[in-house]
Amino acid sequence: MRTNVTGRRGLVCLICCIHFAVSMYAIKPNSTTPTNAVDSLLNIYDTEIESADLYTKERRNYIDSLKSTIDMTLPQSQIAIGKLYVPYQCDSALLYLSQATNATEEISAKESTLYLIYLLASIGYYNEGFILSSNLHPIPSELRSQYYETLAHLHGEAFVYGKTERLKQYHQHQAAAYRDSLFIALQEKDLAPTYISRYGWKENEWLELKKMQLIHAREQQDYEKAIAISDEVLSYVAPNTHTYAIFAYETACIYNDMQNPIEYLVWLLRSSIADVQSGVCDNASSWTIANIMYEDGQLERAMKYIDYSQTNARFFNAKLRRLQINPLNNLISDTYQMQKENMSRRLQWSVAGLIVLLVTVIVLLLFSTHQNKRLHSFNNKQKKFNSQLKQLNAQLLQLNQSLRESNHVKEQYICKYLEVYSEYIQRITKMARKAGVKDPEGFMKQEMQQFYIHFDNTFLTIYHNFVTEFNKLLKPSHQIYPKQGELLTTELRIFALIRLGIDSSAKIAKLLCYSPNTIYNYRASMRNAALGDRETFEERVKTLNCNN
Repeated sequence: MRTNVTGRRGLVCLICCIHFAVSMYAIKPNSTTPTNAVDSLLNIYDTEIESADLYTKERRNYIDSLKSTIDMTLPQSQIAIGKLYVPYQCDSALLYLSQATNATEEISAKESTLYLIYLLASIGYYNEGFILSSNLHPIPSELRSQYYETLAHLHGEAFVYGKTERLKQYHQHQAAAYRDSLFIALQEKDLAPTYISRYGWKENEWLELKKMQLIHAREQQDYEKAIAISDEVLSYVAPNTHTYAIFAYETACIYNDMQNPIEYLVWLLRSSIADVQSGVCDNASSWTIANIMYEDGQLERAMKYIDYSQTNARFFNAKLRRLQINPLNNLISDTYQMQKENMSRRLQWSVAGLIVLLVTVIVLLLFSTHQNKRLHSFNNKQKKFNSQLKQLNAQLLQLNQSLRESNHVKEQYICKYLEVYSEYIQRITKMARKAGVKDPEGFMKQEMQQFYIHFDNTFLTIYHNFVTEFNKLLKPSHQIYPKQGELLTTELRIFALIRLGIDSSAKIAKLLCYSPNTIYNYRASMRNAALGDRETFEERVKTLNCNN
C-alpha cells in the first residue's frame, strides 16, 4: 500500500542531492577510481551529515503523512508503516509489525510475522526469531520466497554471532540451504524491475533475486559478473534511496574481496550518503568508514563519523548496534582525547618557550643597546687606527715596489713589513681589550687571518716556486701542500720566514702570534722529515732558489 506525499525541501538539500548524483554517475564503478574522487565523496558525506536531521525529519513527516491517509486498523497498513520504521526506529517497527501479527487473515498475520522475524534477527534477538518461526507452518505459497529469505537471514545472523563452533556450523548449513531454496524460488518467477520508492524496504522480489545473484557471483569470486549485476540494479534506483545504499554496500564488499581499498571506501561512502539522504538510522557503512578513517590517521573525521553512528544507534534503539559500535567508539574517543591532550601539552610548552624567547630577546635588546654605546666609542678610535693603517699600507706598497729590485732588499722590507703589521695587530688588540670589545681574541684572530693572507700573497709573489722547491727537501710521505683555498700552511710560513733569514723561534713566534714552543715543535718535525742530513736542513732552506 502506497500514497504520494509531497514535501518541501530546502535549497541546500536539493544542491547536495544533485552534487551526490553527479558524483555517483561520473565515475564508473568498474573503473579505477582516483583518490580525488574519495576526497570529493568525503566532502559530500561531511556536508550531508550536517543535514542528517533534515533527512530524518523528512522520513518522519512522510510516515506521519501516510498514517493520516490510511486506516491504521488494517493489518496491511500496520505492515506498511512497520516496514518504513525498520531501518529508521527499531521500537516503532516492532510495535507496528507486532500489531499486524494479530490479524485474523492468515496471510497478513504470517507476512507481518516474517518481517518481524527478519527485524529480530537483525537486532540480535535470535531466540525470539526462532520461536516465532516455529509457529509459521504451513507457509502459504505466495509467502514461500519471503519465508526462505527470512530464515536464511535468521540463521545467517545466528551463525555470525554464534557462541560455539558446533552451533555456528549448524546455522551456517541451514542459512546456505534456505538461500538455495530462495534462489530457486525466485528464479521460477517472472520478475522484472519496478518502481523503487525512496523509503521502500523489502517491496521488490526482483531486487532480492539480483542481490542473491550478486552474492553468489561474489562467493564464486566472479567479481566482474558481480559488478555487472550491481551496475544493472543501480541503473534503476536513485542514489538517495535506501535500496541504493544496500546495493552500494554489497558493491563495497565486492571491492573489499578484490583488495581494492580505494573503490571499497568509495562505495562505502556512496552507501552512507544514500542512507543519510533516505533518513536511515540503522547502517553499518558509517562506522565502517569511521574505522577506516581511524586507521588512516584522520582522527577528526573518524570522531565525527563515529559520533554520527552513535547518535543513530541511540535513536534506532537496538542493543546489538550499541554493542557493535561501542568498542570502536571507545578506541577512537580515547585516541582522539589522547591526541588532544598531547596537542594541549605541546601548546603549553610552545607558549612557555615563546615567553622564554621573548624575555631573552628583551634582555638581548637591552644588552645590545648598552654594547652599542661602548662600540660607538671604540669605532671612533678604530677610525684613527684605520687612518694610520692606510698610511702603513701606502708605505707597504712602496716597500713592495722596492722589493722587486733586489732579493736582499726584498727580504729586509718583508721582515720590516711583518714586524710593522704584527705590531699593529697587537696594538689594536690591546686597544680593543681596553675598549671593552666582547671578543678581543676573536678580533685578533680575524686580523691575523688577514695578515696571513697578505703575507702569503707577498711572499709567493717573490718566491713563487717556494712550495715546490721546499718539498724537494722532504721525504715523499711528509711533503706538504696547501689545501684548496689556502696559499701556505703554518709549517710553510715558518720556513718561509727562515728563507727570509729570520732564524729566531721567538721572533717567528711573535710575528705569527704563536708560542715559541709551538714554533720549535714545527721546526723539529720538519727536520725529522727532511731528506739527507737533518742538521743542515734549515741551511738548505735558506739557499733555496725559488724564482725559476
